[in-house]
Amino acid sequence: MPTGGFVIHTEQLTVETNKGSPARWFVLVEGDGAAWLTSTRPPIDPTPKNSAVLELAKTIHQRSKTNVLYLARPCQYPKKTGIKCRLKDWTTERFAERHVDALLGAFAREVPPGSQVTLFGHSGGGVMALQLAGRLGDKVAIRKIVITGTPVDVNEWTRANGFSDLTVENYLDSLRALAARTVPVFALFGDLDSVVPEGFMGVATEAGLSIQTRVLANTSHGQLARSESTLEILLDP
Repeated sequence: MPTGGFVIHTEQLTVETNKGSPARWFVLVEGDGAAWLTSTRPPIDPTPKNSAVLELAKTIHQRSKTNVLYLARPCQYPKKTGIKCRLKDWTTERFAERHVDALLGAFAREVPPGSQVTLFGHSGGGVMALQLAGRLGDKVAIRKIVITGTPVDVNEWTRANGFSDLTVENYLDSLRALAARTVPVFALFGDLDSVVPEGFMGVATEAGLSIQTRVLANTSHGQLARSESTLEILLDP
């Protein structure tokens, strides 16, 4: 779907909803996508291989019989969308505000006002889910947010790993707005995750955002979105 000068690919899995009450939605934001070839060579196509997030979306739909919206990140699935991107759109500027705006636009087109929404994001998708939640205001009722393997303080994580800072705009303001809404936020980490270990919460603390953290046993970064524990937390009323 075209938004803000580029395309966000979305896949919506829907069933009939009860029009007499607010519709219930699960909205899942994809991670950063394909792995880097080396620490200095990004992929030429950021489309995830065998996306665990898309599989999770399908499982949620099957088990909950509710509406599910899968939001891929900018420049993913270029063969389906025909989009042309710049390398920085999925590297140094993957969290930039224009990409948050695009997700917000896609969300607004698909999810009716007044809906009850559970948000999920994996890895960098968790950063986008938090920004999205902070920008939604009172248009929908956010039931909970679940993020897995997410470096909430993005540039605290980049510096700890010796990477260049990433562009993150108005993030603190979004987290403060989210903190004011007292939405339950769960951050899940894997004890075998060497990509994003538990921690990197500095900006959330600064914003006054309370995040409940849990460490899943025998779980790597790639297994977090496939974990039954993650699914249980998402589906728990």
